[in-house]
Amino acid sequence: MKKIGIIGSGQVGKSLAKGFLSFQYEVMIGSRSEEKQQHLAKEFGNTVQTGDFGETAAFGDILVLAV
Repeated sequence: MKKIGIIGSGQVGKSLAKGFLSFQYEVMIGSRSEEKQQHLAKEFGNTVQTGDFGETAAFGDILVLAV
């Protein structure tokens, strides 16, 4: 299964992550704010990974720009 990297952690990024998760993709959401990364980790539990933009770009086989 392909890994999806989502650059952007706003409402659009979170909605896309939920959609990809429903199809069993591995998802990482990238945010420039470490505080936002921690918030996303709590919100999604262990279903998504979080990181900065560079980490997310390196993670994804497919990248989505949601900024």
